[in-house]
Amino acid sequence: MLQKKRHNYLTLYNRRIFDDFAAQEKDHIFLLIPILLAIGIGLYFGMTNETPLWVALTGAVISGLTTYYLREYYIAFLSTLSIAIVLTGFSSAQIRTHYLDTNFLPYSFGPTGIQGRIASVTPSQKGYKIILEDLQISRLRADHIPTRVRLHANSLKTQIKPGQWIETRAMLKPPPQPASPLSFDFQRHAYFQGIGAIGFTYGQIKVLSEEASPFSFFENLRHVIQEKITHIFPNTNDADKKALAIALLSGNKQLINEETHEAVRAAGLAHLLAISGLHIGLVSAIFFFGLRSLLALIPSVSLNYPVKKWAAFLAIAAALCFTLTTGASTPTVRAFLMTSIVLLGVILDRKAISLRTVAWAAIAILILLPESLLSPSFQLSFAAVTALVAYYEKRSPDLSSPSYIRYVKSIFTSSLIATAATTPFAAYHFNHIALYGVASNLVAIPITVFWIMPSGLLALCLMPFGLEGVALHIMGWGIELLVWVAYQTANIPFSQIATPSMGVPAIIALTIAGLMICLMTKIYRKTGVALIGLGFLLASLNPLPDIVINETGKLSAIKDQEGNTYVSNLRHASFTRENWLQNWGLENHKPVSFQKKLPCDQTGCQFQHKNGTWVSFNEQAIALEEDCQKADILITPWDSPMICDNPKHIIDKKALKRSGAHAIYLGNGKIEIETVRDNRGLRPWTQYGR
Repeated sequence: MLQKKRHNYLTLYNRRIFDDFAAQEKDHIFLLIPILLAIGIGLYFGMTNETPLWVALTGAVISGLTTYYLREYYIAFLSTLSIAIVLTGFSSAQIRTHYLDTNFLPYSFGPTGIQGRIASVTPSQKGYKIILEDLQISRLRADHIPTRVRLHANSLKTQIKPGQWIETRAMLKPPPQPASPLSFDFQRHAYFQGIGAIGFTYGQIKVLSEEASPFSFFENLRHVIQEKITHIFPNTNDADKKALAIALLSGNKQLINEETHEAVRAAGLAHLLAISGLHIGLVSAIFFFGLRSLLALIPSVSLNYPVKKWAAFLAIAAALCFTLTTGASTPTVRAFLMTSIVLLGVILDRKAISLRTVAWAAIAILILLPESLLSPSFQLSFAAVTALVAYYEKRSPDLSSPSYIRYVKSIFTSSLIATAATTPFAAYHFNHIALYGVASNLVAIPITVFWIMPSGLLALCLMPFGLEGVALHIMGWGIELLVWVAYQTANIPFSQIATPSMGVPAIIALTIAGLMICLMTKIYRKTGVALIGLGFLLASLNPLPDIVINETGKLSAIKDQEGNTYVSNLRHASFTRENWLQNWGLENHKPVSFQKKLPCDQTGCQFQHKNGTWVSFNEQAIALEEDCQKADILITPWDSPMICDNPKHIIDKKALKRSGAHAIYLGNGKIEIETVRDNRGLRPWTQYGR
């Protein structure tokens, strides 16, 4: 009897606590599901070792069953349900990794003969990027053949299309390691694209099969669109028109020259070039309202049939075609899913846009493509959309002002909210912030919405009849104006501010803060505002390395206490140097060579930190014994001597092969060394030197 009373008391107590929380946040509990999934996925990718596949799946099943049996105990119910969702996210990432099982080329190889089927052909500024699958590579062991290769060809004398089988000679190498422990993981990115090697072609490409595969329909369609646009804009004076038209109508941004791309980024307009909600929304809106208006002109149809629902269904089909034609990137898929849910709401007579719509889109992407959580496109697009929907859900429409004033206000407000939501992620991934994005968007968004995209979509519709010329020229005039706005904004002083690497704890704190402000109410929202301060504090306290060394040991860089940077080589590995400067927040800084600032000779250079630490950058094996006598840290691309006791740390060929690029921290009075392997560990996508 006593036990039964105790059971009833606990049940009542748990119910009261749950009801207290649910009364405040009942409409937002569902929105926590994608967050919990993201936590599980983040835990998986944050691990340094792989766990057996059955562990997380078993945990998810057990916690799911526990949730069912504890459904009367609300605190326990919510706890076990949260654990089940987290483990589901973990399992989805693990299953996705196991399913792909991308095989990496273990070492540089070639030149060699290679045959394969073209998965995609993408024109770029410096040639063509070709992805091949179903490979046959001469003189290479069968278990070393990569799943896919991405080849660069300077020019193509033979026209090639996706689905064709080709033969060529190529030089291959594995996807590169991160340039430093702070840098983007290219190997992980390549693994989830199925790319196990990269390289470049030698000589001509021979087509073995002229017939393209029917399964490459949208790749071929993209290729045809690019050809037609190139035919309309053949002159070099029309380079920006051609490149941006191709980017907006086919999703290929490789043809945009670096100067224009940088101006667009500095002006805060880069989101206009990524096929996302703006573009998919325009496609679906044009088809929805256009088809509905056409059907309304037929009284016998409009009065007897649900033409609004028909138009919604056909708009979904149009948005799907545009999504597949433009490459189905993460922002595009997110936009398509949200648009489809909105239009399904029209079909089912349900509420269209809400945070639940955003949550459903996030859940679908995180379950099917869990690796997208780590991509800048996913984070930027969902940050902007979540903030905008959260704002407009709570905002009462102002009907007292004229429509054109309301429109300008909505663009200004939307740009301000989206900029505030995406700025931390832009700083984290790209190490810069565009200051004048709100102002430039006031001009650029109407140009894109009412001029560029409608004329571009009209051109797509006219392409089957060969009548796209006029529409593309009209689109080109709009692109000219958009580029002019970008350059004018980018040329304003301080249009773009470089920021140093902010660190993972800071971006996590800022993400949690943003989610609490958007999704929660009352005291929880105030807590989110406080967390923003914590995020900025963590970002400002994030330690930056004083010295970085690449994975071969042949390129090193130093940042001194005054913010000056020195590099061992100014002629090679420019991408790695630029990456290091970005991490330091010195993107526009010009480094100088070791030889101009450090005591150097033919065998290497010496550097003394203010704390007295001597660092030797050895370049010749003959000087290793001497450097062993006086250096506190010895850095060399060679194998160090068997007896080298004086240095506290030795970074030699063996250490670099085993652990990849190194970062050295000297600022806190002691020597700390971090490696790429420390951060990544041994995962299916990690590969170190052999």
